[in-house]
Amino acid sequence: MPARTTLASLLVLVAASGAACWSTPEDGAASVEPPMPLVLSPVAWNPSSVDVGTVQAVAESNVSVFVFGSKGVQELTSGAVVSSDDAVTDWRSAVAAPSADGLSTWIVGVDSHGHVLRVPVNGAPDDVSARYGLATDDVQSVVAATSRVAFLVNGGLAMTDGAHVVRYVTPARAVAANGDLVALADGGAVRLFTGDKQSQVALAGVELVAFDGAGALMAATAHALYRVNGSSVAKVYDAGSRTIHGLVGAGSNVWFIVDGDLGRWHEGQVALATGGTLAPDARLAGSASGDVWVVSNGQLLRLGGGAAAMSPDEATWTNTVEPVHAAVCSKCHSPSGSGMDSSRIDLSTYAAWSARKPSVYRRVVTNAATPAQMPPPSSGLALTDAQRAAVEAWSKP
Repeated sequence: MPARTTLASLLVLVAASGAACWSTPEDGAASVEPPMPLVLSPVAWNPSSVDVGTVQAVAESNVSVFVFGSKGVQELTSGAVVSSDDAVTDWRSAVAAPSADGLSTWIVGVDSHGHVLRVPVNGAPDDVSARYGLATDDVQSVVAATSRVAFLVNGGLAMTDGAHVVRYVTPARAVAANGDLVALADGGAVRLFTGDKQSQVALAGVELVAFDGAGALMAATAHALYRVNGSSVAKVYDAGSRTIHGLVGAGSNVWFIVDGDLGRWHEGQVALATGGTLAPDARLAGSASGDVWVVSNGQLLRLGGGAAAMSPDEATWTNTVEPVHAAVCSKCHSPSGSGMDSSRIDLSTYAAWSARKPSVYRRVVTNAATPAQMPPPSSGLALTDAQRAAVEAWSKP
């Protein structure tokens, strides 16, 4: 598809004003409920303590974690490095995004020079700025929607579907994406882009935007968090004199930072951990699991939140083995699975896997490539090497 990869068709659109809709925030602080307590749970994403150097950005794809930093780009699966390249060691942003030809998913990073680089399966990252129509741009950050990629660039916002680049000249502060929607904070309004349409809602001082997995749009000023719903804005958290300096969507959650404390918006409720757990330079990245990645002082931390902390073993299972169960094992080992009648073993919970850990290791690892392996050859199902490695790392005696 040469027209897509060479960007033969280039559309430049300058939007200085002209909104589809404006409104005034429903800003009554009296209606804002105080946050609930939030218990944070460290998630063991690197159980082998691999040296990942000074971390600057992170991205996820299936069961792999891509760490961007002083050691270049390292791909980890179940705590083991499966690929690594140190050609580029200074990064601004990273994400799993639709490829420039729209046919696959790429892991892309923005380096310190504002170039967009694709991380290949093997070898050094290659500059794909031109394939996204950004050869002359200084890219600051990148987010991904379902069918297009949005970039903050000097001078505003650039969005591309691989065939067209659409530019908006605006004082862009932050950008977020969900499905086919892209949201932009410009300091005075939240702009929402879908297809070739644009709408906006006024919100003085807006600096940050984020979507949760259900498409709920959140926005933050320096001292408050808002829910944006259509043409209306409602305050859901008032930070008072404290400062909000981070906002990111992660699964069904939206996470934010308030003067070193981590907060979470989930299904209409704000919860806040206290104690100044994060350094002032902390930056957030979302995980599809609902966890949040924290990059701070060159370190990478993964956190979940709830009423009680998980054990390290359960956290590892949740983040490395449960995705394997969902993709393969659930077909025979979950209540709704088509093969549950024949297997009669429900493995839809950590407790069920933990109780059978020796058996799991024997069937998946020891008996691999034999008639006694799991999944059985007769099932027509198979684990990839990465999936088998994840189960092995968790279940190994």
